[in-house]
Amino acid sequence: MKKIILLLVLLVSAIAVNAATYRVKYDVQNQRSTNFTVSVGYDRLTINQTGYSLRSMGTITSSGITFDSYAYGSGSNGMFCVSTTSISIKKDWLTTLSGYVIMIDNKAYLADKIN
Repeated sequence: MKKIILLLVLLVSAIAVNAATYRVKYDVQNQRSTNFTVSVGYDRLTINQTGYSLRSMGTITSSGITFDSYAYGSGSNGMFCVSTTSISIKKDWLTTLSGYVIMIDNKAYLADKIN
């Protein structure tokens, strides 16, 4: 009985650890500030308070950056990727932006991880 309870606690902990919330702060394509949240859970993606089902597709490495990739939604599937490490981008000689790269349906954003 103790083993089953321990296994359930570990399973719930693994699912909770896998959840992350990001505050999107910069739209890379339009080169302007933006503000919305993205929450990634075990099987659920929430973009600005709209929820979608989520399926993990694995990892992608491009230009030395590793991304976790996902398909979301039902019917017409969307694409969602988030970098596994934070990066820094030099916008101009005075401004350097840092954060996690998030791609939602071929649009790139820079975000801060808030949990």
